[in-house]
Amino acid sequence: MTGGLRVFVVDDDQTTLYVLAGMLQGACELETFSSAEACLARLAEVKPDLFLLDISMPVMDGYELCRRLKDDWETQDIPVLFVSAYDDSETRMLCYEAGGDDFIQKSFDRPELLGKLKVAKRILAEKKGLHEQAGYAQRTAMAAMVSMGELGVVLQFLSKSFACNTADELAGALLDAMRQYDLQAAVQMRLGDETLSLSQNGHNVPLEVSVLNHVRDSGRVFQFKSRCVFNYGRVTLMVNNMPVDDAERSGRIRDNSALLAEGADARLRAMESDLLAQRRRDGIEKALPRLYRTLDGVQENYRRNCFELTQVMIDFQETLTKAFVHLGLMEKQEEQVSNMANDFMLRVVGTQDASLEIVGQLERLADDLKVLLKT
Repeated sequence: MTGGLRVFVVDDDQTTLYVLAGMLQGACELETFSSAEACLARLAEVKPDLFLLDISMPVMDGYELCRRLKDDWETQDIPVLFVSAYDDSETRMLCYEAGGDDFIQKSFDRPELLGKLKVAKRILAEKKGLHEQAGYAQRTAMAAMVSMGELGVVLQFLSKSFACNTADELAGALLDAMRQYDLQAAVQMRLGDETLSLSQNGHNVPLEVSVLNHVRDSGRVFQFKSRCVFNYGRVTLMVNNMPVDDAERSGRIRDNSALLAEGADARLRAMESDLLAQRRRDGIEKALPRLYRTLDGVQENYRRNCFELTQVMIDFQETLTKAFVHLGLMEKQEEQVSNMANDFMLRVVGTQDASLEIVGQLERLADDLKVLLKT
């Protein structure tokens, strides 16, 4: 419920710190301090998400500590929950005036305490969202300033395109760029075996898809009335409301739109390369277990063949020795036949060993592929 929340507890009562540590174990990342001074010293190293402050402490009480926290730019937005054995209007008012965000009375009720932390976490999330919105507004304002120059739109798109990981994201970024020119556009992107068409009307609108399919083979730049089409590799960009009555602006937009389409195509090429590399990687990952199983089978088959071959050679030698009794060969002839038989058996064993070496090479190759997948 409150996992991931870093909480600083400040209380000069060790029993209270022990009780709180037991109640909040596993619910948050907890650090305890027996004095306000110790807490302030720790803030130089790390900032919490929430403070739990006792009111009555020697040297510096909870009110003063809270005021210092709220006067510090780095900690002023961190929620403060006051903890006190007193629950009266005056105490709560003093907590409020010091800058506190909530109040909880001793002795503690664990469900209530966890509920307070849950509320604090929600408030933190809302504050973070507001900060992000403010940051987004600031970035948007800066982007608008950059986009005052028409070429700035191109530069901004090229920068954003590097963060796009799908054709859908890239198409959306391209249409955003066209809207900064006050232009309505439709775009078709072809990535691998998939084709995506997008406009302000939505994804893959049938009539727009048919038009884009028709004009994708109309040349690099093709204009008819107030519409202009830009074809670059995997990208077809169709602008529906070119300012044909303003030749100068229309010319600049043609140049910039061509740059946008070309930049989008370059990003699609990179994405396609990444997709191909990932597919190859996935293929290797799927093939490796089968390869290892096959090698295990080959080794098992080798061991079985070696055993059977050894038995055959033993039987052959015994049969040959017995045959000498009936063949009537001289001792020298028997020796020659035995040597010939031994030579052939050694050649058979050598062939088996060569097969085993090939298996070893395949195992080393599989291990190399496994290492490459980890890099």
